Amino acid sequence: VLNNIKEEIKNSCPELIADGARPFRAVWIDYKEDHLETFVDCHFNLPPIGKKYWENRQRVMEAINRVLKENDIEL
Repeated sequence: VLNNIKEEIKNSCPELIADGARPFRAVWIDYKEDHLETFVDCHFNLPPIGKKYWENRQRVMEAINRVLKENDIEL
């Protein structure tokens, strides 16, 4: 699932820095009896302000949601 999330973000966000210059990872960070906690760390060639930033943030969230739905994972 984590690799699928990374791939979906790559496909959805052309401003993603995926050349190794900045971290791009999706990893497990903890698990409990009833859930698994993950961390998605990605960076973009965008300043962290303004309309483009917020549109990109929305695309990232939508990309993650698509993968969760494809894998029947409920939040």
